[in-house]
Amino acid sequence: MNFKKLLWATVLTGTIAFTFSACSDDKKEQQLRPVRTMTLKAANAISSHTFNGIARSDVAARLSFNVAGRLKSVKVKPGQFVKKGSMVAELDDAYFKLKVAEVRASLKQTASELEHAKARYNRVQKLYVNRSSSLSDLDSARTAYDSAKANRRAMHTRLEQAQLELSYTKLKAPLNGSVSEIHVRKGENVTAATNIATISSTKNIEVPISVPGSMIDAIKVGQLTKVTFDDIKNKSFNARITEVSHTSSMRTTTFPITVRIIKPSKKIHPGMAATVTFSIGKENKTKSFVIPVHALMEDEESFYIYVVEDIENGIGIIRRQNVSRGSLTGNGIILTAGAKENMKVLTAGMSRVHINQKVRVR
Repeated sequence: MNFKKLLWATVLTGTIAFTFSACSDDKKEQQLRPVRTMTLKAANAISSHTFNGIARSDVAARLSFNVAGRLKSVKVKPGQFVKKGSMVAELDDAYFKLKVAEVRASLKQTASELEHAKARYNRVQKLYVNRSSSLSDLDSARTAYDSAKANRRAMHTRLEQAQLELSYTKLKAPLNGSVSEIHVRKGENVTAATNIATISSTKNIEVPISVPGSMIDAIKVGQLTKVTFDDIKNKSFNARITEVSHTSSMRTTTFPITVRIIKPSKKIHPGMAATVTFSIGKENKTKSFVIPVHALMEDEESFYIYVVEDIENGIGIIRRQNVSRGSLTGNGIILTAGAKENMKVLTAGMSRVHINQKVRVR
């Protein structure tokens, strides 16, 4: 009886020990730190980048009248294409027509006065030759004649000025282009300096954009780009970089770039929202890989990444991999050496792991 109890106690103790050991192993496996990884795939050395901008013309005319008055009509609308010489707006010209009529009446009067002064001068001149008139009478007649001629010339000038001012009541397009803005409404009183409308040439269309400092050295004048417009579906336009500024603005760390459409369409109007796409880099036979910027670490030795190796049943081991970095792109940073295809690179929690640590891969 005692032997049976001893045997039973031995078996029970072994079972409890085995069960505790198994539970301990399961608990340890459950406590493995979960990590997130990405699988490296070879990237093209040429990276594509897109930036937003607003189309503009390289030539824009801000139109205003040369005289003040009440705006009678506006003949154009924003976005409308106009030809050089076509009517844009006009002022009420009643006052200017009246002024021309008054000057013409005065001119007619001066013509009569001139004719009278000339006849008197000729008569006095004949009398003076016949010694029937004095020298002072001749001088007086000549002075009156010269004065009448001067008045006639002045009145001609006044008429030309009045007619010119009348013509200024009609505002015409100085170039072929698109109406960008209308700044006034019919019936408003405007001065000679009031901006009535802005017409932009559609011959040369530009798109200004801003790029980060990390890319500015890779962008060159003459580089080809593609431009698309939100309002022109399923159509892209070839463009060329014409200006690259290496001075950033005061408020931001971006740098202004200007691209020009090579063959603009009449469908493109200044003010349209545009997307500029261009490529940075060169074709390279050496494989390169792109990873998130935060996944790359650095110490006194070199740049490095954490990778997970020997993965089995979702559990792997953390290893350090030294790498060489390339340029920064819109998708991340390029690794030029040290990385291999299909590597599992840690992308989160790098500060919470160490080399040779077992982790659970999500």
